[in-house]
Amino acid sequence: MKTASATTLVWLQRELRLSHLPALQQALSDSQRVLLVYFHDPQQQVGSANSTWLAHSLAKLQQQVSEKGGSLWVIQGELSDTLSRLIEHYAVQAVYYSHQVGEPFASSQEVALQVCQKAQVELRPFFSEYWFDPGVILNKQDSPYVVFTPFYKALMARIDLLSPFEESLGDLSKTAVQPLERSWLDLPENLKTQIEQAWSKKVMSHWQVGEAAAWHRLDAFVDESLSSYDEQRDFPAVHATSALSPHLHFGEISSRAIYFELLARMESSELDAQAVYPWIRQLAWREFARLLLWFFPETESQPFQAKFAKMPWHSENETTQAWSQGKTGIPIIDAGMRELWETGTMHNRVRMLVASFLTKNLNQHWLVGKRWFDDTLVDADPANNVMGWQWVAGCGVDAAPYYRLFNPLTQSLKFDAEGTYLRRWLPELSLLSNKAIHAPWQHIEECRLIGIQLGKTYPEPLVDLAQSRQSHLERVAFIKNA
Repeated sequence: MKTASATTLVWLQRELRLSHLPALQQALSDSQRVLLVYFHDPQQQVGSANSTWLAHSLAKLQQQVSEKGGSLWVIQGELSDTLSRLIEHYAVQAVYYSHQVGEPFASSQEVALQVCQKAQVELRPFFSEYWFDPGVILNKQDSPYVVFTPFYKALMARIDLLSPFEESLGDLSKTAVQPLERSWLDLPENLKTQIEQAWSKKVMSHWQVGEAAAWHRLDAFVDESLSSYDEQRDFPAVHATSALSPHLHFGEISSRAIYFELLARMESSELDAQAVYPWIRQLAWREFARLLLWFFPETESQPFQAKFAKMPWHSENETTQAWSQGKTGIPIIDAGMRELWETGTMHNRVRMLVASFLTKNLNQHWLVGKRWFDDTLVDADPANNVMGWQWVAGCGVDAAPYYRLFNPLTQSLKFDAEGTYLRRWLPELSLLSNKAIHAPWQHIEECRLIGIQLGKTYPEPLVDLAQSRQSHLERVAFIKNA
């Protein structure tokens, strides 16, 4: 047990909030002095969109901490060096942190372990970014679930054992420690530069960042959209989803805290459970993804279904660039990719379509798409991104490669029948009829009459959808029989 004079370092990674944060709460309870630190290691960088959100969120959190009488340091440098320096200079006796899965977090946590072992300092993980600690929800063979539905049933069977976190922190004066360097109280220069880039400013113009904004977003979603979520969530032109994924990714709001907030509203009859649980199921998907990456860390770069290692992917070529720029000639695909470039996000239904088109119609490796999402999504979560890409590509858990060969034309007609989403992101096609806008190449005369010239005004399709579908099925049959 630590003495009253102990110094504890609370290491933030992507839990950029002050409420419902056990690592910080425990440190404030245990210690006379607390160092609240974010380490910005240039060797452990994330994508451009993530870096942009990170910079804004750190600045917001620094202000929030300051208003409570404390200070949050943002220290740039190699983690092993900066952590060792702090431990020695401030006589740190323990380092508390919230465990994270995926890279670059896994590598950073391994570095921290080595540093703390060498310095004989306690390194204590808190599994507060999970609903249950890894290893609690297992199947009858004491193995991790690799199919979502039985996992969800097992999770819900034990949900009454889930406990809420304490919310209030109060005074943060224990963190008001004099830093060795003045620069620790400011954002590193490369993050400041990231914020000022034109693309970053464009993306962030669509968002509000920080813990308060996350709770405001949750309240707005619950009040305006939750009751119709299950019926409308697949329609990209409708604002039916929560838009909380970047806030959850950066830990500005806790998934567990959301669950208990919804539970309280259901118990008070403010919310109908029938409307709430379809969305809780989506939160459970996040839990499923985290646990999969915990148990199978190799899946960040390798297919969960080993046979897919033999898949004969094409090398990256001009079609890859056309896909990333929203110039494939398939309107629903192009609309999604342009939404991503403009806003740093994309409707989830459309994410599945663009992923299917890249991996199955263009035969590009799922890692190609994952890397683009990693760089451009503000919610590019390691676990969610890996599971999503492998799920659609057919090489992950719940694998069903034949069923997930989405027909983008059929999907576009089904989920954006009036072309509202397409017109928003493809203004060059806005004058086309509701039928023609989904497949301009099938309506050449209508295109001509309103001045759309395929190949110039708007691209011709990169591939024939039927032929590319058949080619994919042949490739899958090949690896299944190999």
